[in-house]
Amino acid sequence: MMEIWQMLLSFDAHLPQLVAMHANWVYLLLFTLVFLQIGVLPFFFLPSNPFLFVCGAVWAASGLTLLLLLLVLIVAAVLGSFSGYFLGQTVGQAFFVDYLKWPNQAALDKTRVFYEKHGEKGFLVSFFLPVIRTVAPFLAGITVMNKSKFARSASMGAVIWVLVCVLAGYFFGNIPAIKNHLGLVTVLGLAMVIGVFLLKKLWDAIAKSPKA
Repeated sequence: MMEIWQMLLSFDAHLPQLVAMHANWVYLLLFTLVFLQIGVLPFFFLPSNPFLFVCGAVWAASGLTLLLLLLVLIVAAVLGSFSGYFLGQTVGQAFFVDYLKWPNQAALDKTRVFYEKHGEKGFLVSFFLPVIRTVAPFLAGITVMNKSKFARSASMGAVIWVLVCVLAGYFFGNIPAIKNHLGLVTVLGLAMVIGVFLLKKLWDAIAKSPKA
């Protein structure tokens, strides 16, 4: 059991060997891991950003079809988001809200207002943030965020997330300076994503401020 747990946490390190030995089954395994990490709350710990980056690098070196990899991961991320929303709307409502009475109605209302105002932009960023990418769809379900708005924003966020991470790995992942400092590259990438989001918020605030 411990060996399986350790393999899940360091799955990206085993990926080249798995691709070489079981290329056809790897797609199903990748789909399952991404789906669980986004769609089922207890699996929030699974790695994703470095994992997708490594996928791109491995596919570039192996010569396997990049388009199929992108399609599998995007579908897994989208369906995982829908699963998280559904679980939040059903299990989350029944257990947390009705049974535990948490969050309270005031907090629930504030969260609902936040999702209605900023949910679409938030989902574009949340996929890049560990834990948040799993919690965000679940909370959207608990607060019963508008389904069409959720589907649109979550799907767009999933597509952008997969394309950015996988293509970055595909084109740059086998460069030694990047490959040997993957952790630092991941942190810098997250910082850039958050920075762009904050700059956009600042720009919007300045644009809306009354002119002297």
